Amino acid sequence: MAKRSKKASFQLEKAIERIEEIVKQLEEGKLPLEKAIEMFAEGMELIALCQKKLDEAQEIVQKLVQDSKGAWKVEPFEASNDEIDG
Repeated sequence: MAKRSKKASFQLEKAIERIEEIVKQLEEGKLPLEKAIEMFAEGMELIALCQKKLDEAQEIVQKLVQDSKGAWKVEPFEASNDEIDG
């Protein structure tokens, strides 16, 4: 499984790098309209892929919590807005 997650992480990182390249090129505003539309579509596909990978990762991540009786149990991890915003 570690091999699989490294590959998924690598793909996610590569997708994010590509999205950053696309954003940079689109922000420069020097591309012909057709090329800009193609790159925008590619970026949107990559964003959807990244979101799917992140959703899958969140399902896997769990947290260990202690109940009122002192017993430990595993619960799904759910980030609060405060945790997301930093």
